[in-house]
Order: sequence, then structure tokens, then C-alpha cells
Amino acid sequence: MRLKNKDIAQMLGISVTAVSLAINGKPGVSDETRRKVLALVADSNQRALEDALAKAEKPGSVAFVVHKAHGAVINENQFFSNLVEVVQDEAQRRGFSLTIAHYRPGQDMKAHLDYVRSLQADGLLLQATELDEAALQGYLSLGLPTVLLDGYFDLVPVDAVTLDDQTSIYRALAYAVGRGHTEIGFLAGTPRVKNFEHHLDGFWKGVRDFGLEGANHPVIELGCTFEDARRDMAAFLTKLPEGFHMPTCLLADLDNIALGAMRALKDAGYAIPGDVSVIGYGNTGIAAISEPPLTTTQIEMYESGRMAMNLLADRMRNPPQAALATTMVASYLVERDSVRDLKAARMA
Repeated sequence: MRLKNKDIAQMLGISVTAVSLAINGKPGVSDETRRKVLALVADSNQRALEDALAKAEKPGSVAFVVHKAHGAVINENQFFSNLVEVVQDEAQRRGFSLTIAHYRPGQDMKAHLDYVRSLQADGLLLQATELDEAALQGYLSLGLPTVLLDGYFDLVPVDAVTLDDQTSIYRALAYAVGRGHTEIGFLAGTPRVKNFEHHLDGFWKGVRDFGLEGANHPVIELGCTFEDARRDMAAFLTKLPEGFHMPTCLLADLDNIALGAMRALKDAGYAIPGDVSVIGYGNTGIAAISEPPLTTTQIEMYESGRMAMNLLADRMRNPPQAALATTMVASYLVERDSVRDLKAARMA
């Protein structure tokens, strides 16, 4: 680290003014004092240069923590396993050493934080899909530059790169409306996570914006795995709530939820999309080969992983002094065969 004038003055027992005179070649100090000051300045500059070179040669180390509060969302979604690979590739490209750590349901949080601290990482990338605020505060107590991936918190200032969940569902609903659907329901995954709540925010925003408040919009809670969603939907169909009637289209928090619900609906005699249209979220591999192929939202996994690593690298070099960034990564709808065009049907 480069010495300041006051540091040199203290080391030599002279005034700051004398140091300034010596450095700037002005009269008022003895040749001996000038020699000592310049020697310290030269030594200080050399050490500052060596420190800078050392940092340039060692980009740093990153801890990537996958936090599973319950594992119901992360374990059953191909997106997350692919995301780990993306982060690994980006870290390797930038020359970072990367350690992946997992917090598992029921694990002692203090022991987990002690382990993460022992990694002596220079930055923390934190998968926030199942993260709650209490756990986030624990990670922030480590004092590391931190970036959240796939989640953010309204009241906690921390950098984040996340999917634009609200807009994604809003656009899916707009697509359904554009094909003539006005009675649109929502298949809500359980247990609930913040991203799912953002989905519902987008759903209800669309209901308001498209003037659908008076129509039928049931919200049906289903498990997040294919089998749990199939079982829960089958149980729901067996004992429908009083006054319930099936909407013409259902949006879902995840592809697995949509596909499990589709199986239960078909088992109960519903035709898809003839009786009920379905839109998923995630564009998993099975969505394209389901029967019928599932219309769904493509989420930009590679872009979100790359952007998160880039943001963390910047924060490791230049810790933020004030405002922090929340970056939303856009998505797009992949149109397949699970949504009926009611407008075309009415015109036929």
C-alpha cells in the first residue's frame, strides 16, 4: 500500500509540510531529510506496484452456495443443475477458483456459515431461490462481496441477478388472452418461494390490466414435483370446491407442475387443449416431448449465471459505496400445442 505524506512524516518525526517540500523538490528541508523521504516514497511505490501485480495475477476465489431451505423447488428442476455448470464455466473463464457449497434442509446454519467462512473466499455467489431473509442476514454477516442469483429481497440492500418472474407470467397471461381466454387459473407451487410470489404478482397485474377482474381465476396449490402435482391435482379434481368450474386456461409456476396437472386432468377425462389449455414455466427438456407439447416460458439461465459472475467480479474489485444493483433477466414464450386458440375456434 502506498504511504501517505502524514505516514511518512510520522515515521521520520518531521512535519507533513517538510514531507511535501522534499517530494516536490522545494527548498526548506535538509538534503538528508529529502533523501530519507524520497527513499520511503520509492519503497512505498514499489510495494504498491507489487501488490497490484499480485492481485492481477490472482483474480480471486469465489464460494458459490446453493441454499436449499426445503429442496422442493431446486431438487426437481433441471434449470438449477444446469445453472451450476454455467457458473463453473464462467468462473473458469475468468480465472477464479470456485468452491461450491450446499446448505441442506435441517443443517445447522451456524456450522454451515463457519464452513463457508473457512473457505476464505474473496466473494460469495448465493443461489437465493429458496432463501429467506433470516438466512440471508447470516450470509451477509460474513462480510464478503455478495451477489444473489435467482432471487432478491425488497427490503435488504444486496446485489442480485434474477429472472423477471413477474413480467414472464404477465406475458404468458397476455398470450392466453390474445388467444381468446378470459377465464384463466393459476397452478401455484408449494412450498411457496419468493419467485412464485412474483409470478402471482404478474398474474394478478395481468388480470387487472386486461380487464378480467370479474372472470373466473382460481388459484390451485400443487406440489412442485411432477408426481406431487399429479397427485394433488387428482385429489382436487376428485373433490371440487363448491361452485368451482374449470377455467379454459391454466398457468403454472413450473413445467413440472404444469405437466403433473396435465396428467391428472387427462386421467379425469379433460382434453388438452380442447377443454383446458396449459402454460408452463422453465422450458425443461420434457416440455417439448409431452403430449401435447407444452407451451412454456424459456428462462435465460446462461445469461443470468454469466451476469451474476460478472457483477460479483466487479464488486470484488470495487466494493460498492452506496446503491446496489438488482438486474432482471428477461424471458420469452415458447409456443407449442397446449394452448387452444379460442378466437379461431369461434370464427370457424
